[in-house]
Amino acid sequence: MVENLSLAELLKQPKTIEDIDIPQNIILDIILRLLYSEGNVSFQRINKVIRVPNVLDILLEWMKSEHLVETLPGQPELGRWGYVYTLSKEGELRARAALERSQYIGPAPVPIHYYNRAIELQTQEKLEVNFSDVEKSLSDLILPPDFHRRIGPALNSGSSMFIYGPSGNGKTTIAHAMAGLIAQATPIWLPYALTAGGQIIQVVDR
Repeated sequence: MVENLSLAELLKQPKTIEDIDIPQNIILDIILRLLYSEGNVSFQRINKVIRVPNVLDILLEWMKSEHLVETLPGQPELGRWGYVYTLSKEGELRARAALERSQYIGPAPVPIHYYNRAIELQTQEKLEVNFSDVEKSLSDLILPPDFHRRIGPALNSGSSMFIYGPSGNGKTTIAHAMAGLIAQATPIWLPYALTAGGQIIQVVDR
């Protein structure tokens, strides 16, 4: 059950198709779009984009058996890393259909319930910042005298915060400073993309 998984378990590289816990067609579509966009693509390149090395062989072999991809002479001395893949005629048709469903080409998305669990685990510890923390993080900015005292309690509340104002007044700079203050030395793990209801939602803009 996902709700019993630790953050370390959620971040582990999947070893099987079942471990990925999303429909196989979602990953196949990403591979098809990649090959359609780039032409002849090496195993190494596909792995760099999709980022599921333990199951990539299985997926590509299945695509070969379904006559969606073909292998071309590559660099045999590199083993599987030197294989080069290209779309067959049938693969091109499937790739066009995949592009109509989504334009996403990137790392395999994670299921939304994994994402929810990861966020829950990373927000269990209540943040406590004090006035001097906020003042130090915003020391490079010229702000109203009471700004630091207002934004500190907003951060400590653990709720969403909406910063608004005219263009060029420092909203983005403040947001970056506050994000650094929240994260401090602990990284916040986010997926590149997640999937829900068969749709891909991109989280990180690469």
